[in-house]
Amino acid sequence: MIPKITKGSRPFGILAYLVGPGRHNEHNDPHLVAGSPVLMAWFDDAQLSSESAAELAKEVDLNRSIMGFDSDMKHVWQCSLSLRSDEGEIGDDKWHDIVQSFMDEMDFSEAGGKAPCTWMAVHHGQSRNGNDHVHIVASRIREDGTKWAEGNDFRRAQEACRRLERDFDLLQVSGNQSQRWLSRPEHERAVADREEPSRFRLERVVRACAASADSEAQFVRQMRRANLLVYPRFASGSDSVVTGFSVAERPPKGMKPLRMGGGRLAKDLTLTALRTGWNDSVSSAFEASDEWRAAKRNHRIVHNDPTEVRLDNETATRMANELREVRRRMRSVPANDHQQWVHVARETSGVLAAWSLAAEDGRNGPLARASRVLSRSAQRSDTRFEPLDAPLRMAGTAAFMVAMSQAPKPMAQAMVLSQLVRMMQSIYEMHQANQDVAEMRRLNDTFEHDLAEFAAPLPDVPDERQHAGPIQSPPQLRETRGPEFQSRSHFTNSAPTIGLEMER
Repeated sequence: MIPKITKGSRPFGILAYLVGPGRHNEHNDPHLVAGSPVLMAWFDDAQLSSESAAELAKEVDLNRSIMGFDSDMKHVWQCSLSLRSDEGEIGDDKWHDIVQSFMDEMDFSEAGGKAPCTWMAVHHGQSRNGNDHVHIVASRIREDGTKWAEGNDFRRAQEACRRLERDFDLLQVSGNQSQRWLSRPEHERAVADREEPSRFRLERVVRACAASADSEAQFVRQMRRANLLVYPRFASGSDSVVTGFSVAERPPKGMKPLRMGGGRLAKDLTLTALRTGWNDSVSSAFEASDEWRAAKRNHRIVHNDPTEVRLDNETATRMANELREVRRRMRSVPANDHQQWVHVARETSGVLAAWSLAAEDGRNGPLARASRVLSRSAQRSDTRFEPLDAPLRMAGTAAFMVAMSQAPKPMAQAMVLSQLVRMMQSIYEMHQANQDVAEMRRLNDTFEHDLAEFAAPLPDVPDERQHAGPIQSPPQLRETRGPEFQSRSHFTNSAPTIGLEMER
C-alpha cells in the first residue's frame, strides 16, 4: 500500500476536487468510508455532492478558525492510500478498518490519548491505472487547539502502511497470518502500566461474548453485561440496519472512552464474520435491532436471555459430547478448507476466552493466553468470511463454562477441558498439513505450559476407550501433568498426542 502525502491551506478546493469527476473521470460515487464520528453520523456512506463537500470543508476548517490560526497556514493534511492494481477492490468495510487503523497509527484520533483532529476518508472509483484507493483529508489543528505533530510524517506513514499490509493481507509479507498488531502508543502504554494492553482485554471479552451467544441480540446483551460500552454503526439513513460496531472499556472518571472496532480487535471479530455463526431470521433481526438501539442510547437491555444452563455433570457430559461431535465432523474437512477451520478455531478460542472471563477475573491467566494463541488460527489472511451451510457452534459449551466457574465442579471442568485439548490437537494437525510451523510451535508451547498449569488441580478423567457408557471421555489428564509433560513436545509428526493418546 502506497501513501502519498500533500499539505495545503484550502480544504474547500481539496474536497471540491474529490467529489468532482477527477482528472480522468475516475471519481465515481464519492462517499465517506471512515472519519471523525460527527462526520460519519452526518454523511456515513451517502454519495457526496458539491454541497456536502462544502459542508465537510467547513468542518475541516472549523478548528483553525475558532482557535484563531492564520488562514494561510498549511493546516490541511492530505494522504492517499493506494493499493496495487492486481489486488483489485477490497470494499468499504475493509477500507474503513484500514483507514481507522492508519489514522490511529498517525495519531490523528483519540487512540494516542490526545484530543482528536477532524478527518475523513473519501472512497470512489479506481484510478486510471486500476488502483483501488482512498483520499484522507485531515485538519492539523486538534479540538483543544494544539497542533498535530507533523515531524517525520512521511516515514511514519510508510511504517504504518507496512504494519497494515501485515494486518490486512495487502501484501504477503507475514505468511498467512493477519493478527492485529499493537500500535506504538498501545505498546508503550502497556509497558508503562505494567499490564496487558487494553486491546487484548477487549478482544478477549468480545470473543467470549460472541462464543457464548446463540444470536446477535444475545451477543449485544453479553457485551453490555460484561461492562463494555457498545457503539453500533448503522447503515446510512437507517436506525435498524447495523453494519458494524465498536466497543470500549469504561474509562476512569473525567476521561473519554477509547473505542475500537471489531475489525481492529481481530480479523474474525468483524460483525460480518461473527454473523456467519448465527442463524438469521426476521424475528432475530428485529430483536438484534432492538438491542443495538438500546446500546447506542445507553438504555436498558430490551429482551431476556434464554434459560441458563444447569450446573451438573449430565450437562457437562452433553457439552463434552458436543465437542466430540465437532471433532468428528472436522475429520472429513480438508486442511485447505480454511473457512471451516477458521470457524472452528474461533469457536474454540471463544470457549477458552469465556472460561477465562469467568474464572480468571479479567487477568491474563493461562486460559486467556491459550485463547489468544488459538485466536491466531482464526485470523488467516487468505480467508473470506461467508455463511456456512451448517456452522459448528459451541455457544452452549462457552455458556456452561461461564456458569460452571461460578459454582466449580472439577470433574465437569476436566471433562470439557480434555475435549478442548483434543480440539486443539485437531487444529494443530491442520497447521501441520499446511506446514504452518510457527503456529504449530505456539500451540505446542501453549499446551505444555498454559493448559498444563490450569489442568494441574483438576481430577483425572476416565479413559474413553474403557468407558462402557455413552460418555466418550478422553484419557487421564495426569498424563499431561508429570515432569515429562514439561520436557518434550506433545505434537509429534509421527503420532500427534498433546501428551494424550488421541483417538483416530
